[in-house]
This record gives sequence, structure tokens and C-alpha cells, in this order.
Amino acid sequence: MYFTVKKLTFFGVLFFVMFFSINCSKTNSEDMVIEEEIEEPEGPVPAQQKIVIDVSKRLHAVPQKPGGVVSCWLMDSDIERPRQTSFSDAMKDMGVKYIRFPYGHLADNYLWDADGDWGNTLTPKVATFAQAPAKWEWAVDQTSGEFIKDMDFDEYISICNNVGAEPMVVVNILSYKYKNGPSYEQLKESAVEWVRYANITKGYGVKRWALGNEVDHHSDLLSKEEYMALYSDFASAMKEVDAEIMVGPGLLGNWHAALVSHDPDNIDFICAHNYLYKYDWRNQDYAGWKQASDIMVNHVETAQNAVNNSSIPDIEIHVTEMNSRPWSDKSDNDDLFRALAYGEMLLNATTFEDVKATYVWNTHGPWGGENENTPYNVLDLDNNREPRGDIIKLINENLLEHFVEVPRVKGYLRAYASVDESNENLRLILMNKNDEEETVNISTRFADLPSNYTMISYTGNGPLDEAPVLSDATNIDITDGVMNVELAPVSFNVITLKLK
Repeated sequence: MYFTVKKLTFFGVLFFVMFFSINCSKTNSEDMVIEEEIEEPEGPVPAQQKIVIDVSKRLHAVPQKPGGVVSCWLMDSDIERPRQTSFSDAMKDMGVKYIRFPYGHLADNYLWDADGDWGNTLTPKVATFAQAPAKWEWAVDQTSGEFIKDMDFDEYISICNNVGAEPMVVVNILSYKYKNGPSYEQLKESAVEWVRYANITKGYGVKRWALGNEVDHHSDLLSKEEYMALYSDFASAMKEVDAEIMVGPGLLGNWHAALVSHDPDNIDFICAHNYLYKYDWRNQDYAGWKQASDIMVNHVETAQNAVNNSSIPDIEIHVTEMNSRPWSDKSDNDDLFRALAYGEMLLNATTFEDVKATYVWNTHGPWGGENENTPYNVLDLDNNREPRGDIIKLINENLLEHFVEVPRVKGYLRAYASVDESNENLRLILMNKNDEEETVNISTRFADLPSNYTMISYTGNGPLDEAPVLSDATNIDITDGVMNVELAPVSFNVITLKLK
């Protein structure tokens, strides 16, 4: 396989170059390093893999608690939809730091106070009855167009404050192109007054505002040139109300370079979305993922290259939708291997230097109705975590402040290492994609590993187990400063070592 590095030096070193220094500065796509092609062995991988960690080679700072969520305002209200576990408590338990509102595509039909009454009360409704969710009788009043049992903006901010999460607001910029939709000026006014309500009237201090959702995916309705003009117009008007806000384009993965070069003064972050549609191996389900060594986040890479090559090379990248779907089996259930696949995507995304956060699609999906638990959900209908939610929690809780050098790919193993600011603690995340046990030999450059460690393992009864569990692991031997670890089949493992 070939693997490229663009400001992604954490991935860009395999074991045969571990003893050479790495240039961790930002690189342009034309300066990418291409690794030598490595042939995967036919049949079983070697009985023991060797991983060398160089704690002296810090890469970039790790985004803390990078596993956020896409929330759906129709489904996630604690006030209107009390559940066994509150949405707020579920977010706290997962360690969520970023919550996106109101949703993805449905946000294109969310009009804040559509009657133009910009008072102290938020009464959102559909922008047009020609688009979802307008005809969903369980979700929308068919006379007024107002939402039923919804999480309104004020509750959303209250939940963010309670959880300690940062809001990411998606602003409707598309519905003026819909049949019977509002005018361009109405949408612009809605965006401007939303900022005024949030940050002037209420004093919420909402920082990040994304203009649109996957706008490049809707080029049949809004051309790139139209969007660039709209972006500058809306962003400028919103910043006249509050100059401290951050505004960014809501993109899928195609127009990043054009937007960052068009109006860099008005772009404070950029969005990307990542699923697995690009990868043919997904059609083999578990067997495909097991063999895959791709980074699995091609649109994040595209966004990073666009930022690298722009006049604003330090802006944030937010992966505002991501999920380890789809698979050919169309399964309605979450399970162990899909959870680990999402964990691999999340960790790979965070190793791009400018990625600030990722947002899993989604907490609860409304497309099958209010009582349908769709396969994308990370929470069930009682707000209990699905396996992907477990993995988000583990990652949020176990990444330290700085990535250090470690080979990402070793046969069926995936490795990610981080240290704290003082270099006192090392945390190694090891993922075994194999459905057989793997033994790994771990050492560090210029130092012996201490005998003081803890290890937790998340695994189950095979890749399709829908109820994997987390447990302490003791299958480690440390001899002469070298650690030998037995990794359970299809497992996500976290080892913490005290270096000082």
C-alpha cells in the first residue's frame, strides 16, 4: 500500500525509518513523502510485531477530547423527551467537548423565527413545506410549521453549558433555492439575527457558525461561485453584529481550496465530512476493514492540503460529520468492528495538525421516525451508548497532550502514542484488527519501559459482537525494559506507563 504524509508526520514513518529525524513542519501536497510499498504477507501475519516508540520526538499537540457529536434538535431534548439517561448526562459520560446543532441536511430547512419577529423568544419552524422534515407529522405542526417536542436553541446552549461543550451552529443558507422557500434576504436576516439573539440579547458567547451543510454536495442548487458570494455576504453581515465570532464554510470535501483562497479574511475555520464511500474494501465488511491500511479520512486530508496551501495555514479544521458507515451488509446494528473502524477514523483525523474536533453522525437519527434506532446512532433510544459511543468515550478520556513518534501500521495492528506536557506519562493506544490474538513487543528509544503500567481492553466475542465490554488487562510481561503484550482479537487497548 502507499501512504502519503501532508503535515501528518505521525503517520508518515514506518519502522525501518524510526531512527531518522522527522521534519514536523507543515508541507504542501507537492512535497508529500511517499513510503515504500510494503507487501502484506499472504496468510497469517508474523506471530509477534515489534513497535518502537520515540518519546523524544514530539509531533504536534493533540486536540483534547476530539470526539464530538452531531445532535438532532428533533430528537435530543431533555425537556420534551425525558429518557432513562438524560442527553446531557450521556454527553458528559462520553467526555464530549463539541456538539453540532441543529443537524446536517435538515438544517437546510431550519429557519430561525421565520415570521421575522426578532424578540426574546426563539420560535423556529420549517423554511418550506417542500422539504423534509416538514411532512413528518410527529416532528412538525402541519399548520404552523413549528417543531414538535424539539430541543430549541436555548435548551441546546443550556446543555452545552451543563456538559462543558462548545457549540457548532449550522446556519441555513440553502432554502432560498427550495420551492416555496424564503428569500435570500430572509435567510440572511435570519443568520444575522440569530447571532444577535445568541451573543447580544442572551450573552451566550457562541463562537463557531458554519454557513451551510455539505454545500458542495448541492451544486445542482447552488454553484460554487454563488456560494462564495453568499459566504462573504453572510459572514460579513454576521460579524458586524459580533466581531468576535468565528465563521466557516460548511463543506463535504470538494471546494475547500476555492473557499480558503476566495475570502481568507472571513474564514476562521473550515469543515469537512468523512464517510467510507471512497473505499471499495468496505463492500467486504469486516474482512475488508481488517486488511485495509488506508487513513480512511480522505476528505480531511483534502481540507488539510487546502489549508496548508492557503494564506491562512493555521485555521481550525472541524470534521463536522463522520461515521464508519456504510457497509454492504446494510446492518441495522452497531458492533465491535464498526466501532473500532470509527475509532481508527477518529484517531487518524486527529493526527492532522489543524484538526480541532470531529463530530460523529449522529446521536439520534430522525429519518426512520422518532422510535427508530438507526444504525448510525451512537446512543440508543434510552441514551445508552452504542459501541461507537464507547470508543468515543475511550478516545476522549485517553489522549494526552502531545503525539510522539510511533509506527501507525504494523500488520493488523494500529498504534497511536501520546505523552503529557511534562513527559511523565506515556499512553499507547493499540488496536488489533485481526480476529486472532496478536502478540506485540514494545520498546522505547533511549530508555527502558518502567514496570509501572495500567492496561484496559475493549473487546468481545468476535467482530460482530453487538455488546463488547471494557475490562482491565493483565496479559503483559515486562522484561529488561521491553514490554510483551498479548492483544485480544478485534480489540481496542489503552496502555498507560509512568515514565518518571
